[in-house]
Amino acid sequence: MSVALGRIRPTGHYLRKRLRLAGLARRLAAFSLVLLLVALGFFRLGSIGLPALQGSLALALALAVVAALIGLGGLFKVWRTGAEGGGRAVGAFALALVVLAPFSLAGVLAYDNPATNVAATDGMADAAPDPVAAVIARAGADTPAQPLTGRRFDAAAPTVYGAARLVLADEGWTIGTVTAGDPLAQPEEDVPSADLGRSGTGLIPVPTPRTSIDRDAEEDPLDQPDADQYAITAVAHDVVFGLPSDIEIRIMQDDAVTFVDIRSTSRSTKIDLGQNRRFIEDFLTRLDEAMATTGTLADDDAD
Repeated sequence: MSVALGRIRPTGHYLRKRLRLAGLARRLAAFSLVLLLVALGFFRLGSIGLPALQGSLALALALAVVAALIGLGGLFKVWRTGAEGGGRAVGAFALALVVLAPFSLAGVLAYDNPATNVAATDGMADAAPDPVAAVIARAGADTPAQPLTGRRFDAAAPTVYGAARLVLADEGWTIGTVTAGDPLAQPEEDVPSADLGRSGTGLIPVPTPRTSIDRDAEEDPLDQPDADQYAITAVAHDVVFGLPSDIEIRIMQDDAVTFVDIRSTSRSTKIDLGQNRRFIEDFLTRLDEAMATTGTLADDDAD
């Protein structure tokens, strides 16, 4: 009997420890993802303001960081001791990384771009803002504009303005005011067609109904007469948050060369993470493409 028992190998049940916080970490990561999406959706719908959005994003970031740390610690414990619950730890860590991804991208953009909410080409970097847009006053910017290079074309101002109209239609920006010619120039007084003081008669033009004038102006504010300079104001919105930026575009002809300068200023934030720079670069790139077929890009800019 003893010999038989001696041949039986001892067996036993080895208890494996279970990760206690893995489930909590996964729930925290899932809640942070839902909070991020819901806050962004409510903000785009106008249900909450920017301070509420910033608070929600900060809370989502904090929860995601906690979930990622717990999940990472759980994975390390599974590797060292073979504890149960590794699947939940992996899920928590993966969800936390999804939430942390946009914050990481924002950090990279903040590192690569100056802490400002204004971007402007060299011709408008030091110019006073348009009084109608009042972009600097509304944004509260006290930092210099991010410098960019404007454009010059060997073409008349009406030709460049026509290309700019096409670009603005593709951009989808909301057009504000459009001025053709020098806004400071005094309008010429109308000269009567006949001397009413001597003859008592004169030509009277047929009046145009006011409603038709307003209707035509509302249809296309960019429909302007030919001039040697143009000033355009518009409002652009970023894709993610829909935050507005005030755009000012100046097209000015000097002899046979036309210069294009643009400035973009965030209306709601003091740090734009390079969004205004991207607005300007995208507009100028599209303008170059629109003017490329005419071969009017100046030689020093084409190189």
